[in-house]
Amino acid sequence: MSSRTISNHIFSHLADGGVDCVFLVPGGGNMFLIDAVGTESRIKFVTTHHEQAAVIAAEYYSRKTGKLGVAVVTTGPGSTNAVTGIAGAWFDSVPVLVLAGQVKVADYNVEGKLRQAGPQEIDLVSMVKKITKMAKTCFVAEDVREDLKTAVNLAQSGRCGPVVLELPLDVQSATVDWHDLKTADKKETPLNTSQISSLKKLKSNCSSIAKMIVGAKRPLVVIGYGVKSAQQTERVRNLVSLNSIPVSLTWPTTDFLSFEDVLNAGRFGVVAKRHANIIIQKSDLILVLGSRLDNIQTAFNIERFGKNGRVLIVDIDPAELEKMPQEFIKFQFNLNEFIPELSFAMEKFEVPRSRKLWIKEIGKLRNRFENESFKVSSVEQGRISIYEFVDSLSKSFTGNEIIVTGSSGLAIEVFYTHFRNRGGQWIALTTGLGAMGYGLPALLGVAAVSKDKVYLLESDGSLMMNLQELQSLMTLGHPVTIFVQNNDGYASIRATQENYFAGRFVGTGPSSQLEIPSIEKVAASFGFEYMSISSLKNIEEGLQKSIKHDGMLICEVFLNRDEKLMPKCSVIRTKDNKLLSAPIEDMSPLLGLDDIKAIMGGQIDPLSFRIRETNE
Repeated sequence: MSSRTISNHIFSHLADGGVDCVFLVPGGGNMFLIDAVGTESRIKFVTTHHEQAAVIAAEYYSRKTGKLGVAVVTTGPGSTNAVTGIAGAWFDSVPVLVLAGQVKVADYNVEGKLRQAGPQEIDLVSMVKKITKMAKTCFVAEDVREDLKTAVNLAQSGRCGPVVLELPLDVQSATVDWHDLKTADKKETPLNTSQISSLKKLKSNCSSIAKMIVGAKRPLVVIGYGVKSAQQTERVRNLVSLNSIPVSLTWPTTDFLSFEDVLNAGRFGVVAKRHANIIIQKSDLILVLGSRLDNIQTAFNIERFGKNGRVLIVDIDPAELEKMPQEFIKFQFNLNEFIPELSFAMEKFEVPRSRKLWIKEIGKLRNRFENESFKVSSVEQGRISIYEFVDSLSKSFTGNEIIVTGSSGLAIEVFYTHFRNRGGQWIALTTGLGAMGYGLPALLGVAAVSKDKVYLLESDGSLMMNLQELQSLMTLGHPVTIFVQNNDGYASIRATQENYFAGRFVGTGPSSQLEIPSIEKVAASFGFEYMSISSLKNIEEGLQKSIKHDGMLICEVFLNRDEKLMPKCSVIRTKDNKLLSAPIEDMSPLLGLDDIKAIMGGQIDPLSFRIRETNE
């Protein structure tokens, strides 16, 4: 009988598959798993101070490396703490394996009649079934090898996502001969009739799409995170470059092309530079790759998205295709297969002359709108505009930086709207869940596997949600600069309370019972060096120092407390208490109707008249 436990074999199997870093919080309920991580020489482990942080760090490890992210948590509160991270990976389609401890099989509340049987026992599997591709409690030691193999494969195939395996203590500690355990080995088999038919369909559809792209006067490719998830970024870059096809980007694909690239048509959505949304609506053919076109991207009006052209959607998830309007042309393919085939189909065609005119038109729209200024006219003493900070940061970076951001809040939204990214930069955020507190554990996950320095942009309110992970970063010791954007709490929620509730502020800043401690003292307590930026006079020098700093630094940037998010597609409340979303091309501050008419070639959306009538 082998002396190696099931736990030892699990991490040996994961290491064989390329996993080289695991994020964990030890506990009594996962003690054999923890010991096994420590004895697997091919895997580095990073300890976090909260299970939510462990799962988020694993998610960002996966985003950075393209490998399976792995987090190990204990039972009870350790499992419930992990749920937010699991949900984030689910919504953003990131492959993460969560290994959770559980009480002994004999102590488990199998029938569910009791609220709890074993110590710290809780049924994590039932909680996460709807936000995982697989969730299972492994009661039988002999089944673990097959369960693990299935879970790892599911996490990384099709539309990727998280998987959860609960392992009772006596299963974790079982000593078995791993190779004698049953597993369904996949054998190479010839293509069957159905697979051959699917391959023919792929080739035929790609040929048709290529012809449509070449025949379009104003084509556009929307690049969603699915392109990154499928690890097709370089292939798509080559595809659009060789064929001179402009691209519209989502926030997770900000780094697909540099801001200055002539093919970069901007990042579209409810909050965006004005030209990015106008270009979407002027296109006569939009090919959407790996984006689910959520409400934030389509300004809550998907029926009018790309209204002046044909919209082609390629997605692996049939449910995402089903929700799309009937007039959209839908293709269910894996981008791993679709992109190479489309690239091959496009090789047969030359770039039409009309493409230069379209790129020139995009350039004119960019030149007109990309430098719109939205900073407040009244400057607070000792603070600067978020717009000035993002502009200065764009200029201070030189390219090739690794940048992680928080996932929500006014400062983060302004960053993704106005940041001018440079070539070679790698930029990441989570979007689906939009939870506060993502920044520090995300930074930890990326820093753990990066050779170069990593930068984080986080807001003061969000920082507080996982503040303890500053110690995890200090323990890791990888050089980082953390820009803490201080706008005295929750600026975006304050704006909501001002707009909808007559300025009755509750829990959004110092005047309404929400206070943030001194960031300088926080930095000192965790051993970080500290500096601050509070005026335009020292912003350039301060940014250069913080960017070039080679240690562990927190740079606090004092921002105006109550700036507005601009430009954006406004939501207007009508007299009969209905909420009316502005057309995606008609952003606030509103342009004149004559201006809109000229830009859109004589067309004005009827909603543009209605929102102006409501504003009067």
